[in-house]
Amino acid sequence: MVSKRLVVQSKEGLDIRCAELLAQTAESCDSKIVILYGHNGVNAKSMLNIRSAAIKGGDEIELRCTGPNEEADMKKMEEAIRHLRE
Repeated sequence: MVSKRLVVQSKEGLDIRCAELLAQTAESCDSKIVILYGHNGVNAKSMLNIRSAAIKGGDEIELRCTGPNEEADMKKMEEAIRHLRE
């Protein structure tokens, strides 16, 4: 398992568009990917789960990837989160 703390830079937070992009990126990964926010962990492969977490811009999250390609999948997810602010 690898994990990394990140700050959501998108002003809108993880709105519908951002949640969909993250879920699509996570779906392309082999690893199990969880977004930890507060005391909750959500499946990053589910747009509805991401939206239900109500993550706002400026909030800190922790990404956890577990699987055969966890390092590469973490980099892919980090890149997706960084592009949310564009």
